[in-house]
Amino acid sequence: KVVQSEASSKGDQIETNELRIQLVAPRRAIVSFGNNNYTIITSNIKKLWEETRKVLTPYFQGEPEIIPTTNEKYRESSRLKSIELEFGENISSVLVASVFDKVDSKLASDIRAIKKIVIPTANKGVIYVVGAEDKVYEVKLNNYEENKQLNTYVDSLQERNQVKYYPLFADVDNYTLMPLSYQKPTPLVFVESEINIENEAIVMDRVKSFFNENLDFVKTINETSGAVIFMYGYGEKGVRINNIGRIEYTQEIGADFSSNVVAALDVAINFVENHGGFPEGTYLQEIKHEDKKGYYFGFGYRIEELPVLFNNPNIGHPIEIEIYGNKVKSYHSFIRKNMMLPDVIANSYTELPQKIIEDNILMLMEDYLLDTKGNQQLVDKELLSFIEKNISEIELVYYDTMEDTRRQLLIPTWKIKINKRVYYFNSYDGELLHSSLVK
Repeated sequence: KVVQSEASSKGDQIETNELRIQLVAPRRAIVSFGNNNYTIITSNIKKLWEETRKVLTPYFQGEPEIIPTTNEKYRESSRLKSIELEFGENISSVLVASVFDKVDSKLASDIRAIKKIVIPTANKGVIYVVGAEDKVYEVKLNNYEENKQLNTYVDSLQERNQVKYYPLFADVDNYTLMPLSYQKPTPLVFVESEINIENEAIVMDRVKSFFNENLDFVKTINETSGAVIFMYGYGEKGVRINNIGRIEYTQEIGADFSSNVVAALDVAINFVENHGGFPEGTYLQEIKHEDKKGYYFGFGYRIEELPVLFNNPNIGHPIEIEIYGNKVKSYHSFIRKNMMLPDVIANSYTELPQKIIEDNILMLMEDYLLDTKGNQQLVDKELLSFIEKNISEIELVYYDTMEDTRRQLLIPTWKIKINKRVYYFNSYDGELLHSSLVK
C-alpha cells in the first residue's frame, strides 16, 4: 500500500511539473524573419515553447556571463532573424528556471524577473533578457554548441501563410508592430459559462469538492442577485457562485506565509486541478508577492487561439488564486467554454488597427488631452505625434462584453493601448466596445 501511494504521489508530482512547464510558457512570441518582416504567434505556443526550450536549456543550466546592456542592443537583435518570447507580468525567473530543472540557476539569481527573451537564430551563444523595470541583459555562453534547429523552425514558420507585421511608427521611435493586412478569417464564437447556476446538480457537484464531498455542516444562502453562497462552520470556509457562474472561494488561513514561488505555484496547480481544472490554452499571466507573505497567481486562457478578456473591473484574470504557505486563501474562477455551435464567419475581413485609429482619431485626441491633463493649445499635428509615440500595445483578443449572463457571442476585438488608456474595438466594424484607464 505504501509503495503504491508513494508511486502515485510521484506520478502526481510529474503531472504537476508537466503542467507547470505548460503554464509558465510565454503568452505570445514575436518571430522576426529579418528585414523588418515579423509575425506574432499566439497559437500553438506549446510547439514553439518546446523548440525554444531546447536552445535555452544551456543558458539556464550552465554558468553564462550576464552583462547589463542597452535597449538599442536588444532591439538590434530582435530585428535580426530571431524569436522573442513575451511572458506575463512579474514572472519570477526562478519559476522559468524550474522549467529547466534548475531553480538555483545563475541566470535566475542574477536576473529577478523575466519579461522577455530574444533568441537570435544564428545562435552564437548569446541571448537577451528583459528583466524587472525593463532592464536589459546580454546572457553569454562561453562554450556553446551550434544549433541550427531554431533557424530551420523559423524558416518553416515563414513558409506558412502568416499574418505579416511591421513597426509602422518606427519613424517616431515606436516599434509596436502593426499587421500589414489581415486576411485570416477570425470567427465569432458562441460560449457559455462553465457553471450554470440554474442547474442544481452541476452546482452541487462543483461545490462538494471544496468541502471534502460533505455538505452536512454547510449552510446555503440564496442572494436576491441570483447568487448562491455555501458556508462552512462560522465562515472559516465559503464558496459563492454568482448569477453568471463565477466561483469565489475563500478560507481563513492563519499566519502562514510563502517564500518559495515554485512551491506556491505547485499548490495552486494542484488546487485548480482538483476543483474543475484548467481550460485548454491556459497560461500564467501575472504574479504578485502579496505583502511579501503570500503569492497571487492570475491565469489567462485562449479560445480559438485568442486570449479571452472580460468587461468587468472585478475580474483581473479568468482564474485567480492566492497561496499562503501551502494553503489557498482565495480562488476565483470564471470560465466560458466553446458551445461547439458552428462558428460564425463574418462577411467582412478584420479591419486593420491603424485604420481604426485613423477613423477614431478625434476621440483619441480628446481622451489623450483629458487623461494627461494636457495642454489644450496643442495643435492637432503635435497631438497626432504624441498618440503615435504612445501606442504601446496592439493585440487581437476575444472580448466578452458580459451583456448576457450565461451565453455570449464573443467578438474578435482589437485591444489597443495608448498612453494610460486601453480601448476595445470590434475588429469587423471598428465600433468602440469599451475603453478604460489602465490601473
